[in-house]
Amino acid sequence: MIIFIYGTTAEAIKLAPVIRRLMNKGVAFEQWLTHQHTEALAKLLPELGLPPADRVIAYGNQGEPLRSYGDVLRWLWSILRWLVSHARGLRRSLPRSSVVVVHGDTMTSVVGAFIARRLKLPSAHVEAGLRSGDWRNPFPEELDRRIVGRWARLHYAPSLEAVDNLKGRPGVVYTEGNTVIDAILDRDQVETGDDTSFGIVLLHRFEFISNPNLVNETMSRLSASPVKLRVLVDAYSSSKMTEAADRHPEIFTVMPKLDHEGFIALARRAEFIVTDSGGVQEEAALLGVPTLVHRRATERAEGLGENAVLSGWDQNVVSRFLAEYARYRRPQRKLERSPSDIVVEDLLSHGFGSR
Repeated sequence: MIIFIYGTTAEAIKLAPVIRRLMNKGVAFEQWLTHQHTEALAKLLPELGLPPADRVIAYGNQGEPLRSYGDVLRWLWSILRWLVSHARGLRRSLPRSSVVVVHGDTMTSVVGAFIARRLKLPSAHVEAGLRSGDWRNPFPEELDRRIVGRWARLHYAPSLEAVDNLKGRPGVVYTEGNTVIDAILDRDQVETGDDTSFGIVLLHRFEFISNPNLVNETMSRLSASPVKLRVLVDAYSSSKMTEAADRHPEIFTVMPKLDHEGFIALARRAEFIVTDSGGVQEEAALLGVPTLVHRRATERAEGLGENAVLSGWDQNVVSRFLAEYARYRRPQRKLERSPSDIVVEDLLSHGFGSR
């Protein structure tokens, strides 16, 4: 049995290509959800071609999104209670050839790896080995991936740098890219017929949204954009980004965060993207869209030195990017092998997936 534990939309999008390949092979798997993101996850699964969850470990903060540290603590407490009440039965019922697969750097990835340990199962970490070099930045993501890196038995590393960061650990597999590549390439390109020039702004990390001065200064700089900007917001970032965008209605249009297919269709046509999302950075690198990675530091190398620029939160870099973004346009990348195929082949080579 291959058990996928995830709880955010990004995890679902990046694990979906792996799960769909297992479905096509008739391999036994289950999906256990923590609903770290509550607002979109259940609706997203059928859009990704995935069946409903087999188990719901938690449902956010009593069905509401996690908006504060208090919400996170209550969510973690509900997960611990679930584990205490279910662990003994799961140890008896799950096949010995089971593995828990987690993804990336979310709190759910730590939760999943911890559950695997309590169930005495090995865990596999997809998108392993990414490091910023500073455990405090970004927080808690950098700490999350270091914890999972210590607990996982299998490490699916998307880059040679990530492989090097895992030097000395057994079970490291180079996947030649991130599974988000398959999430994009597995889908048909959607034509919208809209030829309006625009840029995309998607800034939602806690470290950014929790800094009002940084939000306001960034949006002020972006208001000098040569094209109009579509600001995508989620439940957490909505109020603060909307308030800042409303000061410049001639430039900014606030939109709810799109589903993955809708976002990729929008990104293909965008003049440029301004984001603090690591997943969007990777997607834009594949598509070749000029991208400003608006973070103090990033653990991801995708696109940097090619289509992407890291701002380091320097507002002068923001202004320079707006003035010269066109020179960062690149053709869409092509890969010889599917990262998801590599993950699936390795999981099956260890005998996981039997009932």
